[in-house]
Amino acid sequence: MGLGNGSAIDADAITKSVVILRNQLGKGVHEVKYRYTQHGEFGDWDGPPREARVTVTPGIHRSGGFVQIQWWENGDYTYHYREIGGLEFRFGREEANASTQHPVRYFHPPHDMDAHEPSCIDGEQPPERVTRAVIATWWAAVKAGDERLLNAQDALP
Repeated sequence: MGLGNGSAIDADAITKSVVILRNQLGKGVHEVKYRYTQHGEFGDWDGPPREARVTVTPGIHRSGGFVQIQWWENGDYTYHYREIGGLEFRFGREEANASTQHPVRYFHPPHDMDAHEPSCIDGEQPPERVTRAVIATWWAAVKAGDERLLNAQDALP
């Protein structure tokens, strides 16, 4: 069935994730936009969101990028990061993967977004802890300028 496995969007978890990003990155968060329908445009805050897009700096290889965040009430999530120039990766949890060969908690690495590697983000965690773990992996890669560090930490958070 896919992300959410039929459960509703968890707007509170999305909002908490944005708050954590703002608190952890401070001036590194340049813009936050929200989407309210599946294929709608991103815009300013207008109530409980379906998705958030947070523009951040610095980037791993560029001056900045953005991360799109979604959460579902069953605990599924996706943090999809992109930079201009093609670098992108995704951390996620997808309960529907339990009946497949793919891990429930996964990492889509740069340059192979079809790959499903096990995620270094361990266990069932609330949005605040998952967001901090995603920030930790991203920041390690930013400091080193090396995307290979994105999923290299042990048992986060």
